[in-house]
Amino acid sequence: MRIAQLAPTFERVPPRTYGGTELIVGLVTDELVRRGHDVTLFASGDSRTAARLRSVTPEPIRYGSRTDDDLTHAEYLQLANAQACFLAAAEGEFDLIHNHAGVEGMVLAATSRTPVVSTMHNPFTARIQSIWDAYPWFHHAVSAASAATFPTRGALPPIHHGIDVDAVEPDRRPRDIHDPHGYLLFLGRFSAAKGADRAIQAARRSGRRLILAGKIDPHDITHVRSAVEPWIDGDHIRTVGEVGGETKRALIAGADALLFPIEWDEPFGLVMIEALAAGTPVIGFRRASVPEVIEDGRTGFVVDDVDEMAAAIGRLADIDRAACRRAAEKRFSVGRMVDDVEAMFRSVLDRAAVVAG
Repeated sequence: MRIAQLAPTFERVPPRTYGGTELIVGLVTDELVRRGHDVTLFASGDSRTAARLRSVTPEPIRYGSRTDDDLTHAEYLQLANAQACFLAAAEGEFDLIHNHAGVEGMVLAATSRTPVVSTMHNPFTARIQSIWDAYPWFHHAVSAASAATFPTRGALPPIHHGIDVDAVEPDRRPRDIHDPHGYLLFLGRFSAAKGADRAIQAARRSGRRLILAGKIDPHDITHVRSAVEPWIDGDHIRTVGEVGGETKRALIAGADALLFPIEWDEPFGLVMIEALAAGTPVIGFRRASVPEVIEDGRTGFVVDDVDEMAAAIGRLADIDRAACRRAAEKRFSVGRMVDDVEAMFRSVLDRAAVVAG
């Protein structure tokens, strides 16, 4: 197949640190190339890919950033990137476009003669229903919980994310949850929805050390200053900032558990499977995709509030870390994910051929 992979331009593919969507785009793209497909990636110019790379910007531009030429609207580059993809498709370069760029890609897909499938990495927003009404192609979500929120027209079965499990080295040391050097981990944006403050309270109630790692967006600073910073003492509760690469993998593998106390309908939660690949159990709130990803009592615990999270921390000795790793290998590998993606592509092309015929 001749496939266009349309990525966002807000982060590099794959991302240097934070950027779940861009990580998945990179993994899917490189595996499709490995399987013999002709793939073109539309992404920022500093991206690293086995595919043919096309770019409208030499580096990614985040929301709120200002470029050297005073561009403050990052979505302009997002639209230019999507337009480059669809213009190439109009010249007959691709059999299919795989849109990871959200609504910008969907808007331009409304007039595309090349079949399009959009992976919905972000939640559904009812205020853009008009875009959905005009979008004539296919879409799929990254969890069943997320899929239930999207329009049914054009919907395909959800596909769970996968990662390169083999690249993750588990920490196989025997664990003692009473070890004073052990720690719990929160990894994600420091926003009210992600729950760094709730992770702190659960760790304090359980008497355990907690490391907080992640980015702070400008609009989250007030929340961080009021709900997170007052508890940071550099010992029992400490922060290490935004991490990536080997530092991130080592931090996850060394943790006794990952705390995932979300208070929003997160479409997937990639950090959960990154933890499982390292053999690290996850304790997450019963929201969105958490019950789909975590097998309660086997690869972690699914809880309803901070008190239950604190109680579950005391039960970590019941979790076999090897079972966490096995679950990642079986359910959340790149191979399984791209098997599902290839099957989806074949389904889209078959359906498109019926409509065209």
